[in-house]
Amino acid sequence: MRLICRDVTKTYLAPQGNVLALDRISFSTSEAEFVCLVGPSGCGKTTLLKIIAGLVRPTGGEVRYEGPRTGAPLNAMVFQEDSIFPWMSVLDNVAFPLEIRGMPLAERRQIAREFVDRVGLTRFAGHLPGQLSTGMRQRVGIARAFACNPQVLLMDEPFAALDAQMKAILQEELLALWSAHARTIVYVTHDIDEAIFMADRVLVLSTQPGRIVAEVPVPFARPRRPALRGHAEFLTLREHLWSLVRGEVMKVLGGAA
Repeated sequence: MRLICRDVTKTYLAPQGNVLALDRISFSTSEAEFVCLVGPSGCGKTTLLKIIAGLVRPTGGEVRYEGPRTGAPLNAMVFQEDSIFPWMSVLDNVAFPLEIRGMPLAERRQIAREFVDRVGLTRFAGHLPGQLSTGMRQRVGIARAFACNPQVLLMDEPFAALDAQMKAILQEELLALWSAHARTIVYVTHDIDEAIFMADRVLVLSTQPGRIVAEVPVPFARPRRPALRGHAEFLTLREHLWSLVRGEVMKVLGGAA
């Protein structure tokens, strides 16, 4: 499934006047491509993701999905803060979207258990979210998103609240899941290293109103290993992306050093 955004624009009404959040965003993905969105705070990355998800209506432009329909949901979204149900066990949380679709109990539990196992939570399948760490709860959300078999997976800084060690581990787990269950992923992050390590392509958004100011391909072969972060080519690409993002941040700060 390919995702196509064409001239996506979003204006919000505010007491002080209309606020243009996104200005004619256009891009498309290849099938099963991993695309990261980076840019300064407030540039509209999350708004764009919500428009793609159908949670927010654009003021102008269109979002289109192109490819054969499988009967599975077109998209699923993983938020920065876990959105799992505190009264449900890990297994029931992962199975819930399948229950909503009317899948028989035995089948949905089998699928849910497969993805609970894949994110390393087998021993915690019967636990409630309140008994889990932040990183474990994010794993539940990721397992649930993959279990419902979306054709496009949308992720809004899912690892932002984690420490560096846990973030690195979950990045690798997510890439392993994506490799095994190929899906188009659009992934929002403030972390340039994360974007390079994860993505096939990085889209850099401008300060508000959000526009795409650069599309940067990531040339590294897969699978990617942690040692990649120390390679000269990785550091060169990081410097290039940081220079693009820094230029936009400086606009927010009025050119201050």
